[in-house]
Parts: sequence; structure tokens; C-alpha cells
Amino acid sequence: MTKQTFIYLHTMDPLQVSWIICQDNHVEQSILRGQLADLPPKAKENITVIVPAKDILLTETAIPKLNRQRLMQALPFALEEQLITDVTELHFAVATYQANGTLPVAIVARKKMDAWLALLKQFTISPSRLVSAVFALPVTEPNWSLYIAKENCTLRQNEYNGFASEHHNLTALIELTLTESPQKPTSLDVYNTLEKPVSIQVNSLLINEITLTEQAMLEKIPAWFDANPGINLLQGNYATKRGTSQTKKIWQLAGYTALAWIVLLFFGNFVSFLILHHHVSQQENKINMIYKKNFPQATSIVAPKERMEDKLKKLTDDSTKNTFLALLAKVGKNVSKATHVKLKNVDFRDNQLTLELIAAKFDDIDMLIKTLTQQGLNVKQQNAAVAGEKVKATLLVRGAT
Repeated sequence: MTKQTFIYLHTMDPLQVSWIICQDNHVEQSILRGQLADLPPKAKENITVIVPAKDILLTETAIPKLNRQRLMQALPFALEEQLITDVTELHFAVATYQANGTLPVAIVARKKMDAWLALLKQFTISPSRLVSAVFALPVTEPNWSLYIAKENCTLRQNEYNGFASEHHNLTALIELTLTESPQKPTSLDVYNTLEKPVSIQVNSLLINEITLTEQAMLEKIPAWFDANPGINLLQGNYATKRGTSQTKKIWQLAGYTALAWIVLLFFGNFVSFLILHHHVSQQENKINMIYKKNFPQATSIVAPKERMEDKLKKLTDDSTKNTFLALLAKVGKNVSKATHVKLKNVDFRDNQLTLELIAAKFDDIDMLIKTLTQQGLNVKQQNAAVAGEKVKATLLVRGAT
């Protein structure tokens, strides 16, 4: 949905303006010959200002294609012979190159441009487009369009050509333009807002007169303009201010985006910190509870990690010592009862007793293993060998798991 405002500048002295506010070419408000001060604030975006066609020369040139900077430097001198005014006092605006190689050009005095923009600035109006009134008429090729208003007459030949004329010179100018035009129209569509009928008589040209009010004519402009917008005069130096403003908006948007990203990044880190801090606090509380449970007499928590490690080591040592004594008691009792088995060596490592035994025969070793197993011990014979008339064996004994 696109909202547009068209301001039609009839004359500067006295100042007479009309405007149309529309949404997708649907007219929401049209004011005929009102005051710019009454233009609604909401209508001061996407504005097209239509200025008097009599102040703008529309022409074309066959200048070779150049980049824009070089083109705008060469253009005034390419057209200098066709102009009366010094080219340094003129502003040049262009369309795109046409299929036949020509370049449409709009030429206007810089003083006029400055006056129009100064007037609009008084009412805080920054137009997106500034165009000749020629481009407010429809393109009906091969026919021409003519608008007859009380100030003057405006004619549009095609997409980029046309002119303005006083009423009494209109017929002569049309005849002159016909002789110079390579493509002759068959008819002229005349939009007449005056009370009297037109009195144009041109040989071989059919006059198709359409009578309508000035208000009705005004409300047709948005659709006609969107179809063929013509040449925007806001180019070169006159586009700089708006371009700078647009660039400023882009940089502001980029700045706001960067600021929002930084805030989100900081906020994300802050949230992560809060979550981590909460988990750390929970862990510290658990550590304190365990510490107080193991050291109930402590009045303060000092080096909890080191003290818990010391206590755990002590408990481990005590546990290991108790395991050794328990195993030794059970094994010693049963070995002493086995009269044909003698204990040569005992070793304790990793909660396991290693017994080196000498027996009269293998059956004595088997009987001892059976007895220890019945006592709930885990017994594994590591090796056994005959040494003379005796048997040597090594047993690995662990407590029940």
C-alpha cells in the first residue's frame, strides 16, 4: 500500500497550489487552489511537486553514452548552441538513453529551482520528485494530449517531450511542432477545464475535446503520472541534500541496529552470569552443608577442599588397614589348622593378600582353598609347582564383594 501526495504549483505570484493525497491511486483528499500551510502533516512523505511547464525546456540530444559524472559535465556544452541563457545558470536533468540513441533532457534555470525549493522548505516539504506539468498529462501515442487551464495550455507529445503555451499562441506552436516532429499524431486529446469550447483548428489533426472540471482533472493526475513519470528534476546538486538525508537515515538505522545488538549481547552475558552465579551459590551451599556435617565443631569454613581430602585419605587408610587385619585373621586361622601347609610369605596390596605356601601335596593346597572359600573369601590360585618332595603354590585372597 503506497501513499502519495501530488502538489500542483499553478503560479508563484500569486502563489496558487492544489494537491491530491492518494493511496494506490485511490484519491483520499483533493484540494483545488488551497494554501500550502493547510497540507496535512501526514501528507509530507513521498511527495511529487508539479511545477509550471513554461519554466522548463524539454529536449533531447544524441550525445554518446558516458558515465554519469562525465555525461553531466559534457551535456551543457552539447546543448549550448540551442540555449540563450548561459549554461552555468542552468540545471540539467536527464532520463535514460532511448532505443534510437537519444537522451531526453529537462533544462531549467537554477534560480527557478532555488525558488521552488525555498518555497517548499518554508512549509517543511521535502519532495521526492520535482517534475514539469507536461508529465502530469497522459501519454496517448501516437496521439498528443493537451490540457487547457485558465493560466495557460500544456501539451504532451510522448513520454519525454512537450511544452507550455499561452492561449493566443497555442495554434501556432502546435503547427510549428508538427512540422518538426518526425512522428505526426492523427488526433489531439484536449482536456478543457474552461467554460467555453476550444477554438483550435489545425489541418489534418482531429480534435477530440474532453470537457471536465479542474477538480476532476486534478484527480486524474496520480494514475497518469505513475504510468509515465517523465524526468525528475531533483538530480545532481539538487539531489545531494536528500541523498545525504537518506544516507543519514541509513547510518542511523545501522547505528540503532548495532546498539541493539550490543545491548542484546550484554543482556545475554548478564543473564548467563546470573544463571552461573545461581548454580555456584547452590554448589557452595551444598559444600558448606557437607563440611559442617563432617566437621560439626568448626565455627568457620576454612580450606574445605584440603580438609575434606585429608579426611578422605585418612578414612581410606583406615579402611585399607581394617581390610588387611580382617583378611589376615581369617587366613591365618585356617592356615594354622592345615598341618601339612606352611606359610612362607605374605604380601598385602590393593586390598588383596598374596600367600606363598609350601605343602606336602596338591590336595593339601586344594583343601585350604576350599576352606577359605567356605569362609566367604575369594581365592584364586596363581601358580603351583613341585619342588623336590614338596609343592609350592601362590594364592590371591580377597574379601567377599
